Amino acid sequence: MYGAILGDMIGAPYEFDRGKKTKDFELFGPGVEFTDDSVMTVAVADALLSVPEDADDETVKAALVQSMQAWGRRYPDAGYGLRFLRWLRLEKPHPYGSWGNGSAMRVSAAGWLYGSLEETRRAARLTAEVTHNHPEGIKGAEATASAIFLARTGVPKEGIREYIVRAFGYDLSRTCNEIRPGYHHVESCQETVPEAVTAFLEGNDFEDVIRTAVSLGGDCDTLTCIAGSMAEAFYGVPDDMKAECRKRVTAEMRAVLDRFDERLRVIHTAPDREEGNAGNKSVEDAIARFRMDENEDNLSAVLEAIRQRMHEDGPFLFPVVLDEAGAVCLRTIQTNDGELWRVAFTSKEESENGPASRMITWSIDRILREMKGTHTAGFIINPWGQPFSLTKAMIARILKADEPYTIPDDRITEELLADGAFLKRAVGIYNRNKTDLNLEKLSELLRKSLVWVPCRAVFGREDREMLDRTVAEAVEKGDTDSLEGFTFTTQDTVRLVPDILHFGKASFFPAFTSAEEMGEYGMRVSKVQRPFLEVMGLARSHQKDVAGIAINPFTEPFAVPWAMVDMISGMDADNEEEE
Repeated sequence: MYGAILGDMIGAPYEFDRGKKTKDFELFGPGVEFTDDSVMTVAVADALLSVPEDADDETVKAALVQSMQAWGRRYPDAGYGLRFLRWLRLEKPHPYGSWGNGSAMRVSAAGWLYGSLEETRRAARLTAEVTHNHPEGIKGAEATASAIFLARTGVPKEGIREYIVRAFGYDLSRTCNEIRPGYHHVESCQETVPEAVTAFLEGNDFEDVIRTAVSLGGDCDTLTCIAGSMAEAFYGVPDDMKAECRKRVTAEMRAVLDRFDERLRVIHTAPDREEGNAGNKSVEDAIARFRMDENEDNLSAVLEAIRQRMHEDGPFLFPVVLDEAGAVCLRTIQTNDGELWRVAFTSKEESENGPASRMITWSIDRILREMKGTHTAGFIINPWGQPFSLTKAMIARILKADEPYTIPDDRITEELLADGAFLKRAVGIYNRNKTDLNLEKLSELLRKSLVWVPCRAVFGREDREMLDRTVAEAVEKGDTDSLEGFTFTTQDTVRLVPDILHFGKASFFPAFTSAEEMGEYGMRVSKVQRPFLEVMGLARSHQKDVAGIAINPFTEPFAVPWAMVDMISGMDADNEEEE
């Protein structure tokens, strides 16, 4: 999202062909400020963050309309087109058949939040259809989000170019030097998205993409917004430029940016790139020892090294192909015995020992668990270097050894969650093995669980005075023993106020899997059992003062950050498995 907003800001002074069509300009000069492109980029992100990934089309569209209208009305002078401005003011807005480039400039969040190209394109289509339901408007949004998805998952630029041409029919044969002389201000998707893609493909780094896009002219803020969103996914954004972006947006826009970044960190939507593969040296070393002496001990060492990388949420590199439907499929190779194998690499260097291929970086834990239903024999790791055949039987050994570190797949029922023991066990497992899969399972458990909340009893003024007098009289008479087992009946309603726990400089809203988990602390407070979903709402009322919700803070604590609270809130409550 930073890439899109920076592109909008930096391109804004040169909109309506006001630039000199050069890459040599002051990056953050006069007039660099956000426009409607940034406002709607934030609005779309805000909406997509608020709904679960599996929400139906109408739910997603309703969230988009509500968010876009709310943000648009909050910033009414950001520079919207007349038709969109009217749409913002309507009580029951409808799409108006636009093919304008607005659908592509606001779509960047869809390129990051989903795990497949198919899901990404669906989300992008929905973000367009609420206003820009013309086929060209939808195509522009889908193409932009697809390029972002492919870039962030490690597909080389040539692969991105090939896919955009094949899937969307855009002409990407012209160079920027060929586009630049005759290009002018135009606001259609079909005459903005291809130019933005070309600027991204020709740029050498994030800043160079921005400068290249600005140099083309035309609807400069939108074109550069689109190109910048792709460049961020491929290159990342330099810290100094990210800081400039944050300075130039409002606090509420920064809050959405922070929620978005936190969501990516929590659910690991964007897999680690080359840096994440550095930890695979332990696997490479174990394979090297096994190839020198193929005994059982060395084989066990390889499988254990892979299992440990799973615990670290370590990734492998996988060569991929894109099928005609746009789905990313793992490449396979066939051995002399006719068996089909998937391919995995421990590092970029290992992948470069053989034929060039598009690569995707993905979690070892998730990919091994998904092997069961495939027709392949397993994985060949580093086939061009020191190959190791990881068979399905070996994968089963790894997963069997990892059972104590994986939250079980038991069907979630009231009986399973009755005493809090299963939830406590799941928290402990996640603390020992913080993988994406365990996080997803724990989130689902929390969403369906009852937890205990410690509270302080707050009496009305008259009740408090009466209780104080009773205690004072017992003290005055030297008869404090009479207070033991004393029953006090209140006249007014007693309010139970949740207790807040302080750990150093941080404070948390506490919740316990059972009343017994509170220990001695539980004897000093009142306590109520509530659904975790309700507890999240209670915690929200303290959000300014607490860092999140602490589960079992005295035994095996787990902190639920606000981004995870958002994720659990957005889960579909109606997706229960049938009896």
